[in-house]
Amino acid sequence: MLLRSLAILLIGLMNGWGQNVDPVEAYLQGVAARQLDARRAEVEKIRTKEEYEQRKARLRSAVLRMIGGLDEPKTPLNMKKTGSLDRGDYRVDKIVYESRPRFYVTANLYVPKTGKAPYPAILQPLGHSTTGKNRPFYQRLSIGLVKQGFVVLTYDPIGQGERRIYWDAELGDSKVGGTTTEHSMVGWQSMLGGESVARYRIWDGIRGLDLLESLPEVDRTRIGVTGCSGGGTLTTYIAALDPRTKAAAPACYISSWDEQLKGTGPQDAEQQFADQLLEGLDHADWIGLAAPKPYLIASTDQDFFPLEGARKTFTEMKRVYGLYDAAAKVEWFHEPGPHGTPTASREAIYAWMKQWLKGEGGPVKEPELKFEAEEDLNATPTGQVATSLGGETASTWNIKRFKDRVPARMDAGRLREEVVKLTRYKASTAPLNVQRGAVTERGAYRAQAIEFDAEAGLRVKATLLTPARGNGRVALVLAGRGAAEGDAVELAELGYTVLAMNMASAVKTSFLALMVGQPMVGVRMKTIVRGLDAMEARGEVLGVARGHTGTALLHAALVEPRLSRLIVDGNLVSYHSVAASPIHKGVEELVLPGVLGKYDLPELAAAAAPRAVYLRNLVAANGKLLFRAEAQAAYANAAKTGKVDVGFRNEYERMADAYPFVR
Repeated sequence: MLLRSLAILLIGLMNGWGQNVDPVEAYLQGVAARQLDARRAEVEKIRTKEEYEQRKARLRSAVLRMIGGLDEPKTPLNMKKTGSLDRGDYRVDKIVYESRPRFYVTANLYVPKTGKAPYPAILQPLGHSTTGKNRPFYQRLSIGLVKQGFVVLTYDPIGQGERRIYWDAELGDSKVGGTTTEHSMVGWQSMLGGESVARYRIWDGIRGLDLLESLPEVDRTRIGVTGCSGGGTLTTYIAALDPRTKAAAPACYISSWDEQLKGTGPQDAEQQFADQLLEGLDHADWIGLAAPKPYLIASTDQDFFPLEGARKTFTEMKRVYGLYDAAAKVEWFHEPGPHGTPTASREAIYAWMKQWLKGEGGPVKEPELKFEAEEDLNATPTGQVATSLGGETASTWNIKRFKDRVPARMDAGRLREEVVKLTRYKASTAPLNVQRGAVTERGAYRAQAIEFDAEAGLRVKATLLTPARGNGRVALVLAGRGAAEGDAVELAELGYTVLAMNMASAVKTSFLALMVGQPMVGVRMKTIVRGLDAMEARGEVLGVARGHTGTALLHAALVEPRLSRLIVDGNLVSYHSVAASPIHKGVEELVLPGVLGKYDLPELAAAAAPRAVYLRNLVAANGKLLFRAEAQAAYANAAKTGKVDVGFRNEYERMADAYPFVR
């Protein structure tokens, strides 16, 4: 047992355990850099407003496709005021409105009590905070603006404040974690449906503009939008997509992707779209989509959104606005400080909005601000929509729309076409550049580190196990979050020549893969095929996958005939299980945008016939092991081929006992 454990550790080390750079991420970074270079060259060629308008039209169409559209009907807002705070020169109304039927948005409406109505108005979307609009970090901008004579509508984003999606009353918190986790939980599910969770965030803001326009206190021709952090993200989206906003000032968000990828990289689900870099969409393009709308970029030098990126974006936009004879309408304010809106930033925002919405120039000094106790700003009695009003959430809305998207009926040829289309799989023509390391003798077999290029720039580390007494059989063993090295060793001891590959990657790598238009499933398919080439496999190959790498193996079988039998252990039962479940775990590496309603994993297993497919220990969307009967029911149609076997393998069961044919 000790020798076997040491052998497994050796395979892990040969496969790159502990290395600081994920080779897949490094490859995707290279793809992203080339896409951003191509985008930059395209923009630099633009010399007229008309040429830029053509680019805007193309990008707007691409954005709407990436988020899933904004063409749903505008239903009654049903605004209700649940309380009010009188603060002398302004009041704060606590309100709830419905951006969709029973899709409740909790908000605060700050209304001046001095000056003369109708007032100009500001929509203030928020960044990430469990207390949402109630947090003093966000109160201060609302109070500062209302004191300058603006009506301000600020509202809780989904997953934040009074709108936690996965609220557990007994726990007194979310079932799944913080705000970004809630967004990602809905976000990956949305991508399977061909959408983005940003669609929910943007629609809430658009309906917020509808609400402002309906108020007698508001001059509907003078509405601006400003927000910080995630609120800065939504400011860029809303300013770009809704022409009713007449001025914009995102704070601590605008940078550039070439700089962002050097640092924190992709972050929250609503900030990354599938294909956005492939389509040439950078931070500057959000401003460009709003051009020539008055636009202030506010930054700080210690932010995790790099200042250098903001400088690059501002420089580009200054030239673009010049094409519209509006260079004075875009400015950049930056100062020392951490992520947020320090006093000077807020004063710059006040001045910008006063200049463009009130016609008043000059600097603005922020008056003293008095914050409210957080609970006093709640618009619901319990401080949570879930326990006060119930209604819909982004999760329930997704499930309601996605759960009935069943796979289309199609023959094997069309299924293969859909697989290639959705995974973006393309056979590599790059040289393999195989390199072999030193050989380590292990008695019944020898282990050798091997490297090869799955694609130009994608260097893969693997381990080749060669039996002392081979039987001519060949196996490919894939490990992800479920360890498979033990299977590789046992197969080598049984006389198989085995190539073992570790395919684990970080969540942000899956984000980046989608952004550049190369989903992780497709990247892994290419790695599988090239792995067979690297080991010079000519005949039949047994494919073995642990964990979610099984999804890539099932896909690869449709494009790689050398895979003669498949063993998949611990894989997700189906994409539909994610669509129909409120909570999922670890599915980001499997996501194919728009796959729902096209095909699912049971269809792939059935299409592998006449090859045999052995499915063991299938897991639900939440990562929990399914009962055998549940798994078999999910694959009932696939099993009719007589080639798909669904069952269970315990942790102590050896390969030879679980699959007698490997003996």
